[in-house]
Amino acid sequence: MISKIIQSIRLYLHRKDKFYGLSISQIGFVPGNHNLYKLALLHKSASKYTREGAVLNYERLEFLGDAVLSAIVAELLYKFFPLKDEGFLTRVRSKMVSRESLNELAINIGLDKAVVAKSDLSKNKHVYGDVFEAFVGAMFLDQGFVNTKRFFDKFIFPNFFNLKDLVTIDTNYKSQLIEWGQKNKREVVFEIRENFHSRKNRFICKILIAGKQEGRGTGASKKEAEQNAAAQVMEKIRLQME
Repeated sequence: MISKIIQSIRLYLHRKDKFYGLSISQIGFVPGNHNLYKLALLHKSASKYTREGAVLNYERLEFLGDAVLSAIVAELLYKFFPLKDEGFLTRVRSKMVSRESLNELAINIGLDKAVVAKSDLSKNKHVYGDVFEAFVGAMFLDQGFVNTKRFFDKFIFPNFFNLKDLVTIDTNYKSQLIEWGQKNKREVVFEIRENFHSRKNRFICKILIAGKQEGRGTGASKKEAEQNAAAQVMEKIRLQME
């Protein structure tokens, strides 16, 4: 009880302070360990090293943040859609935590301006989504799950996500294709290979259905290549059904 009172007082006293472009009142807490957040914004091209030789950049925090974010979004959807099945919840969660969605979110709240890097990040358009996950990981270590979840409930979800739009516009073509294959008892295989001749389209994905190639897509990331290839196949399937 006393700790909550102290926290409320600190929040009130620092409410107008800024933290990476966000006000403390928006964040909902007063950050403690600032070094964690600095690490979350340190791109691997600007990595630092400990005396023992360990690499320091955002990647470990990204791993943690990915799990924390997934849990927070899963709970939100579970409560918001009490009558929907697991497949529906999985598809909507995939859209909310997709690299495209998180990248846009990171830019909207200004994290892109705070990233420390020694390379041209414009060549990797999903890097800011990775940084956002790392920022969530730092927040979790600094404030715990409750305050991290409160930040999403009070600030992120109301201002940056429209659940009705997410439900209406289903753009996770890979999930759609996998679900189609399961329903129709068709084996769907995603084959990924790296394209060393192109920086823009670094990965190539081929989709095999029952052993036959039905789609091909390229992208800057493996996920993007898979989505582009799956979109092509889903369009074929829709045309066949008309």
